[in-house]
Amino acid sequence: MHGVFRGKHVLAVGADELHSLVIFRMGGQVFAIAVEAVSEVVPFAWLSKPPRMPAFVQGILNLGGAAVPVLRLDRLLGMPTVTIGLDSSILIMKPGHMGGTPLGLLVEHVDGVLPAADFQVMTMDDRQSFQGCLAAQLDGPAGCVHLVSWEKILLEEERQRLGDFQRRAQERLAELADGDP
Repeated sequence: MHGVFRGKHVLAVGADELHSLVIFRMGGQVFAIAVEAVSEVVPFAWLSKPPRMPAFVQGILNLGGAAVPVLRLDRLLGMPTVTIGLDSSILIMKPGHMGGTPLGLLVEHVDGVLPAADFQVMTMDDRQSFQGCLAAQLDGPAGCVHLVSWEKILLEEERQRLGDFQRRAQERLAELADGDP
């Protein structure tokens, strides 16, 4: 189902219904992700960079004692490398299909949150997106926006490797908190 249901203020794309969208920029392009998938937005902060980190991981954020891997959307989507600056933010994604632990998504700039009803779904060829990680193209107040399908952004093997990596990082943080050598 593709379309806009303005009376209900719900954007329906596939089986998902979206009420609001977090709008952000990466490499001169505008993207959106369902606000329901985001738990918070934090300013870009210092990240630890343990050895043997996957290339699509910028680093590990210590978020209140939780090790949160921060992913690079530009690398995941095969875009040219984006320069990260003072205006950059980390979207902390809600735990869910990624193994029940939070992940961060590093973005160049967050523009804000807009109602999904302000956008119209434009047709998009399935071949324009690796494994459907871009759910749709939208047209609205932010111009042409690529809707990111968070649940499809990683391959299963990437999810597993990232889960292992995150567990090791959490163990290291726990050792620091306990004062163990």
